[in-house]
Amino acid sequence: MTNLNAFKSNNSAEHALRARFDLQTGMGLNRPHENLYGHMQMDLVALYLLVLVEMIASGAKIIYTHHEVNFVQNLVFYIERTYRTPDFGMWERGTRYNNGKPELHASSLGMVKAALEAINGFNVFGASGHSASVIYVDIDGHNRNRTTFETILPRESNSKNTDAALLMTVGWPAFASHNEQIIEKTVQKCVRRLEGRFGVRRCSFPYLHLNSYNIFLPNSRFF
Repeated sequence: MTNLNAFKSNNSAEHALRARFDLQTGMGLNRPHENLYGHMQMDLVALYLLVLVEMIASGAKIIYTHHEVNFVQNLVFYIERTYRTPDFGMWERGTRYNNGKPELHASSLGMVKAALEAINGFNVFGASGHSASVIYVDIDGHNRNRTTFETILPRESNSKNTDAALLMTVGWPAFASHNEQIIEKTVQKCVRRLEGRFGVRRCSFPYLHLNSYNIFLPNSRFF
């Protein structure tokens, strides 16, 4: 909750929620240089909220207390300003230049848009809920995310022409766009640029290939 509250006041990577955890304890990893990892991934939090809504709507009992309701509402606050919050994207790399700098990603914006639409007015207590367990979304924030998302498409970001993450944004599980023309253009670009012999590459970045020759990331780059 400390990072969550701090992030609402200062949308910086320093206060971002952890993107990976210890499988045994469920706590955030406490490794050397963990603070240098690309934890700021708005699409990750949005996907959590999207799946949470789907599971509760199917009849699963997941949220039991008002403290948990408040936490979910705070997660909504966390992602609402994604349209002005550069993140590291699905692959935790930031820009395509591998310099550790975040940027606005269409895949993150689309996942956030889908999550906000799903959870707005949703009762996280399920059928047994009441007015105090309903989650609300700032409509202005949602509209800004939608507008920014559809403006960036069919690109992934300012530095990335396309990315496999967009397939999960315009398709399952997000289905974030209702514009058939944009969807078709985005998917075709992904297939045209990323399709390989055994499927679709996740991205096409300089640190993955350069003039058909493999290059290595610097040893100082933290993973």
